[in-house]
Parts: sequence; C-alpha cells; structure tokens
Amino acid sequence: MAVVKLSNGKFQAKIAILDGRQISRVFETRHLAEEQLAIWKREKREGKQHSIYRPPTLDDYFAEWFADVSQERSKENESGWRAVQLQQYRKYVKPFLGRIKLNAITPHIVKKVLNEMAAQGRAPQTQAHVYVLMRKMFGDAVENFQYLQFNPAIRKLRPEVPVKEARRLNLEQIKQLLIHVEGKKYGLAIWLQLYLGLRCGELQALRWEDVDLTDRRVHIRRTYVKKTGKFRDYPKGKKQHSHTIPLELLERLTAAHDVARGELVVPSPEGPQYVLPQRWYCKALKCYCNELGIPEIKTHGLRHSTSEIYLSHGASRDDLRQLFAHSSLKVTDRYVRDKASNLEKVSNVIRLFPEKSSMKIVHAAGFMDNSTCN
Repeated sequence: MAVVKLSNGKFQAKIAILDGRQISRVFETRHLAEEQLAIWKREKREGKQHSIYRPPTLDDYFAEWFADVSQERSKENESGWRAVQLQQYRKYVKPFLGRIKLNAITPHIVKKVLNEMAAQGRAPQTQAHVYVLMRKMFGDAVENFQYLQFNPAIRKLRPEVPVKEARRLNLEQIKQLLIHVEGKKYGLAIWLQLYLGLRCGELQALRWEDVDLTDRRVHIRRTYVKKTGKFRDYPKGKKQHSHTIPLELLERLTAAHDVARGELVVPSPEGPQYVLPQRWYCKALKCYCNELGIPEIKTHGLRHSTSEIYLSHGASRDDLRQLFAHSSLKVTDRYVRDKASNLEKVSNVIRLFPEKSSMKIVHAAGFMDNSTCN
C-alpha cells in the first residue's frame, strides 16, 4: 500500500488486493491518490475485492489515456495528430476491442485487428499507423498506468510498409525547371526547395529573419503544420539546423528580399500576410512540369531532386544526411545510393548555370509571368 510520485510529476496509488494481485491508478495530485488509497483500504477490510478491482474495458482506458496524453501534449501544437489518432481508434480498434477488458487483450487479438484492416483493403501505411497507436497506448498502460504487465502490441506484429521512392528529376531536368520558373509565381519556392532540400512545411514557415544574406546562412527553425493550420516552433525531428546558401540561390534571395513586403520568404500570391498554399503550389509545379514535358513531381520530389544537385558536386551520404536533417543514414539512403562532412564546401561550388553567372533575375512575385499555371 503506497502513494508514489512518478517521474512525470503525477502520483500513483497502489495496493495488493485479496487474491495477491496489485492494482494501481495514477492521479494528478498526491491528495487525490491518497483519497483513492483510503477507499481501497476500507473496501479491502470489508472484503469487497470485486469493487476494488474492476479491470477497465479498452474503451474506458482509451478515454482516460487519450485525455491524459492530450493534456501533456497540448503545448506541442499536436492537436491535428491527436484528432487523427481518435479517428483511427474509433474506426479500426473500437469495433473489435472496445468492449474487451484491457487485461484480456493479447497479441493474438491485436493481430486480428490488423488482419481485418488488411482484409478491408487498408493500405500498409494505414495499418502501420494503427499499430503504432495501439503500441503506444498499451505501452502507457504498462509503464504509466500500470494496468498491464506487458504490451500486447508486440514488435513482430508491426506491418511491413513498402518504401516507395519519390519521383525525382535528373540534373538536366532540374536545370530546365529552374530556368522555366524564373519570374513565375512559385519560382522562388522551387529554387529554395531544389537548392536547400526543404520540406514544404519548412518552406512555408521560412521567414526573412531566418535568412542571413551576409553570412550566406539559412536557419531552419520551424515548420507549418497543414493539419492544424499553425506554425510549430521546430521542424520535423525537433532539431533546428542551418546551411550555407549556394551562390546561385543567394542572388535570387537577395533580389526577393529587396522587394519583400512581409516576414515570410515565400508567402501566398494572395498577399504577404498569408501562408503559401500547398495545394496551389503543387498544382502549379505539376503544370510547370507538363509545360516542359518532364516527369510530374510533387513538392517532396523537389527535395529528392536536391540530392542529384549535391551528389553531382561531390556530396556524400553523410553530407546529405546533414542537409536533410535525417535521423539516420537509412532514411538518407532513400535519397541516394558514400563518408565525410564537406557540405559547406559543396554548397560553395554548386553551379548549375556556370555559363550564366549573371543570368537575369526576375523576382518570383509574378512579374513577367506568362505561364498558364495558377
């Protein structure tokens, strides 16, 4: 019988019941934990074992878990992802496991959920998301709530997701695209993504305060989250990073800075106060590719194409990992097919247009834009 303070600052009340098993619950304050412990002690003295030990159903536990995790993460601007998790639980997990007692769920039962999703034709990626949700909430039932002794969403049940390589452009196609988008609405956005390998959310969140034109450095400090429509104060991977700006890109950034009317580097064509609309941007990129007769790519395809530029100028796998801020080389291998750290050197020698070192620059705000692309 005890009240224990946990590492997350909460308090756990626990007691051994009549058959020798131990039950526990987690509370926000010590006072609430002590109150519950006093109730359990009284019921134990009166022999009310079944009123003490009421294993929750998965629905009951999920409601408690979801509220607890949502409160902890409210400061991290992840409400969009939390909404997705709630939808996944209601659609895929609740119909099969909702009424089952939490302590009766086994790996075999978890596998049935995933098998049913496969039978319904759900994509492996969707199956993997639901598996991650179950592993997380059952893991917390073991570690934080101590309702379970082990996690039934064992690792061997994780669905295998085939890795699809994003379509990319080769070096000649990249040059064609860069020349073609000079002076067009989304020209500067495309130049930034190709030369720096930015994710679309990082591009949307890039501000002039993040761009040091004197020292030729760009700082990736935040991202824009489409699901919530808000900026988050860190990029994917929660690691801020900075890179040297290649000289050809520096010219265009300098020209754009001279006529900038807001804090965003690539705002919406509707106005400098609005975020670059990803839907319109993707549509325009597709249109530009069609006009040139090159493969259609999406915005993430621009990021993959960046590796073609850097590899052709001497970059290694480690260099690209640093540029893309990947968590491991295994992720980088999706972008390349070698070890060093000469990223700044590579950035300094990148020249896609050596014969046009002073190629006429037209600002990307739309002046002289004769394209039919929106």
